[in-house]
Amino acid sequence: MSATTSLFSVKSQRAILWWGIGLAVAYALALIFLMRMVPPPSADWSAESVSEFYRDHSTSIRWGAVISGWTGAFMMPILAVVAIQMARVETGGAKIWSALSLVSGALMSLFLALPPIFWGAAAFTADREPEITALAHQIGLLTLTTTDQYYIFMWVGVTVLALRPATQLVSNNPFPRWWGYLSLWITVMFEAGAFAFIPKTGPLAWNGLLVFWSPLTLFGVWITIQCWLLFRALRGQEDDQRSGAAKERDLETAFL
Repeated sequence: MSATTSLFSVKSQRAILWWGIGLAVAYALALIFLMRMVPPPSADWSAESVSEFYRDHSTSIRWGAVISGWTGAFMMPILAVVAIQMARVETGGAKIWSALSLVSGALMSLFLALPPIFWGAAAFTADREPEITALAHQIGLLTLTTTDQYYIFMWVGVTVLALRPATQLVSNNPFPRWWGYLSLWITVMFEAGAFAFIPKTGPLAWNGLLVFWSPLTLFGVWITIQCWLLFRALRGQEDDQRSGAAKERDLETAFL
């Protein structure tokens, strides 16, 4: 097998990772500038205030829903690469932690794609009864903020593999031990999301510190660092394969 053929998987993973990052950036921009959900409107807005918000920004919110529809599944390509790399370092039998993380990525994409659909529906006929628009608005924000718990399966898998001594023996490992501790901390911090059903103000409201700002910041930090670790590991794997192919050619030449 030639070196070009053997590098197909590494190059594909790098391309898929960039694909996911591009989708994530577009999704974030749509959420911030078109749908105006960062920061989210206050949870104690009246139905009339919510209705007025959607009437004033109907066009931009609907365009935001369009772009989010194209980009909302951005975690699927990113998590596919994470899962492949987890499977590479998960030695010793069935790749159960890798499989768990891959399923978690699919669930995560679902709960990131759904909120813009609800907001787009709220803006689609913004002059309807305010209570109906407010209901769609609330379902969207509660779907975004109270589904954090479904994200943690991936981080638990990453934590287990990063803290496993055998993982650290694998060359070009994208899950260093310190990354396991940080992923574990993020897992714990994301458990606050479900509280958004209870208060309308304070740190546990859907626009509060523990339910919105902390998970949003940690999510961005995790994606940024994990992608950097993956790119670094892929570069090392590519170098190793090129080096191995060069040695094979040298051996073949020596016996000619």
